[in-house]
Amino acid sequence: MAYAEPYQLGHGYDLPFLGLNAGGYSSVQGSDINGVPSKLSLQDLSLFLRKDFTPDWHFFTEIELGQPLVFSPAGLSASSTDFDIERLYVDHNLSARTTLRIGKFLTPIGRWNQIHADPLVWTVSRPLTTATAFAKNATGLQIYGTWPLADSSIDYQVFLDNSNDLDPTDGHESVYADPETQPNPPNAFRQGAGARLKYRSLNDDLQIGLSVDHFEMKNQPGYKNLVGADVFYTHNRVEIQSELVYRKDENFAHKTEWGGYVQAVVPLLEHFYGVLAHERYKAELFDEPVNSNIVDITYRPTPPFSIKLEHRQSTGAVQLAPSGWFVSMALLF
Repeated sequence: MAYAEPYQLGHGYDLPFLGLNAGGYSSVQGSDINGVPSKLSLQDLSLFLRKDFTPDWHFFTEIELGQPLVFSPAGLSASSTDFDIERLYVDHNLSARTTLRIGKFLTPIGRWNQIHADPLVWTVSRPLTTATAFAKNATGLQIYGTWPLADSSIDYQVFLDNSNDLDPTDGHESVYADPETQPNPPNAFRQGAGARLKYRSLNDDLQIGLSVDHFEMKNQPGYKNLVGADVFYTHNRVEIQSELVYRKDENFAHKTEWGGYVQAVVPLLEHFYGVLAHERYKAELFDEPVNSNIVDITYRPTPPFSIKLEHRQSTGAVQLAPSGWFVSMALLF
């Protein structure tokens, strides 16, 4: 008879009778945005399922319920519930250094998009730089792996997307989180391709990434070219990270979208961290950029669990990142 290993928070739970590992995360978020009624919501409820068919074949899926419950001055509502298959893919190890991924996966652009789950990031609000110039998910093929480089290494990811044919239901999620923001087209690819390289030092304390992509978005005619860069550095529990992105329409030189953010995390007391962040972002569909400053206090007694209190102050195109207070409690299980 097969027995499960002792459960560890954040590592999922083994189900030997099914040959699966089940995990996921949940987050509760509250907001008090200038000029908008306050609300408290069960923001995300995600289920991870993993299965190793053989040493070389692996399956993974993430099923997500977005905002299944929202409490506001108008009362309790479930009308905003959003069901989504966030990820669904099979990995095949072609060699010790190369893996083929087939299915729906997180788009390999930048750092944040691939670790975006609330328990794994330091702020309640997500930088526009990491989410609006490209689709968060791609459906198709990806080849990824690692090349050794002296005492360090280079990670590589190359993908081909054909969401228009392979995932025709994609596109229900909009570019901007606030549905009142207009225009607000779907955050989904029609088709495209891209590549990402990431340098990692021996202990992963320094990571530098570069992304190059060519794609077409749903309801945004014409192909777009994108280049992005990101850096992460940590020492003595202090973290600094930054991302930059620039997107240009292939047929119309004046249609550009660009932005960047920088974030610093500093330990304050045991399990308490201070977070400072600044972002400047110019969206193609809006006339002026938005500038946002964030101050955040995060309580993280263990990596899978966090409580965050955040204040954001914005100027410019504030509808993209409204000023206000935000709070969240998140758990990776």
